[in-house]
Amino acid sequence: MPSTMNNIAKQGDHGAAMMPVIQGVGRAAIEIAAVLRGAVFRGALGGAGSENVQGEQQQVLDVLSDEIFLEEMRSTGFICAVGSEEQEELLVIEEYTSADYLVLVDPLDGSSNLDVDGPVGTIFSVVKRKTANSERPHVSDTLQNGREVIAAGYVLYGPSLMLVCSVGEGVHGYTYNPNNARFEVSHPDMIVPETGGYYSVNESNKDAWADDMGNKLDGMKEKTGLGMRYVGAMVADMHRTILKGGVFLYPADDKNTTGKLRLLYEAIPMAFIMEHAGGKAMSSDGIAILDLEPEALHQRVPVYLGSETNVDALLG
Repeated sequence: MPSTMNNIAKQGDHGAAMMPVIQGVGRAAIEIAAVLRGAVFRGALGGAGSENVQGEQQQVLDVLSDEIFLEEMRSTGFICAVGSEEQEELLVIEEYTSADYLVLVDPLDGSSNLDVDGPVGTIFSVVKRKTANSERPHVSDTLQNGREVIAAGYVLYGPSLMLVCSVGEGVHGYTYNPNNARFEVSHPDMIVPETGGYYSVNESNKDAWADDMGNKLDGMKEKTGLGMRYVGAMVADMHRTILKGGVFLYPADDKNTTGKLRLLYEAIPMAFIMEHAGGKAMSSDGIAILDLEPEALHQRVPVYLGSETNVDALLG
């Protein structure tokens, strides 16, 4: 009989506590996938006519996915608050303010791909609150470095619906089986290949990159022989990097001087997955992403993720 997400309960010190939360992520993923499949028929593609806290135009499906994810986290009964890329403030779940955990989420990564039917995803992490359970959850509860993350993962909405996660003991992939209406283990013990694969970056911005990253990329290409593949959704590009090897990079540039990707919603969760898959996850100045101390809910950082061999070839 195929193994399901129930096996998370047996993984490490936090698996039993994290299983209902990750199952909630799975329910949200199933609902979001259904909305995505029918979006073109419901007039749900295109802009929502609003901006998120970063000043980016929100897609209708960004807003819908955010609402779905929040409701599923509420339904677990274990989450006291959710920090979302789509919301300016921390969203406290009033019914469960004494619960132990907070979730940080990018509910629909790569939503600019939607109009061309490209892949998109969800990125999440879970931390334990720092404030007392008798107090109201506070934004300070979210400002924890990646070494304090309890669980993290992503959902890929592609030809199949896949959830990849770690509770600190390996990285495992679960694919949704519509025949059984459940997620089943399809990719156990995922390990990023040490060599080979591809580099993944929007190379059109190369001339504007900080830290001499354009020349460093040229040097890496010469040293490793990697070719480029780039989808434009972090989840899809990271998933390929974990399965095939290589490196994903999003440097700072003239426009985004501190980086473009969000530390709490994208960088830390993906770094957590990459390190537990045997890879390396770095930011600028030779600092591991998981060692960065968050200072703000929507902080941005440069990101370099991949096999240790290829990240070292890039960063020197």
